[in-house]
Amino acid sequence: MTRSTALKIAAVLSVLVALIGISLFDLPNLVLGADGSKDPFAIVIGSFASDVVALVAAYGAWRGQKWGAVLLIVVNAFWLVQAVGSLLFDSTLGEAVFASVMLVHHVVVISLCLWRERVVRAA
Repeated sequence: MTRSTALKIAAVLSVLVALIGISLFDLPNLVLGADGSKDPFAIVIGSFASDVVALVAAYGAWRGQKWGAVLLIVVNAFWLVQAVGSLLFDSTLGEAVFASVMLVHHVVVISLCLWRERVVRAA
């Protein structure tokens, strides 16, 4: 796999997670407002901001830009910490399974962003 392909896969995976986060968590809680949201509103705003940054980073990574790959690594590292926290502190099996899937996703995206092509050495 080439570096360009790895970055495009990382970008697509990050866009999917960001769009799912925006549509299922961020927008419904933003519409409810600070008083109606069951989650702390700072977390809602932070989640929305990280999803928007992920979309911008994915654009850069898709275009093969170094800043896009670095930003995708930063966003996915932040999401990785959230997934580990969810694994440690969430109580239901469904939440634990979701956190596990997200943990694998974030590790895969970071690995794809760090992908390097093999160089064949002359013997």
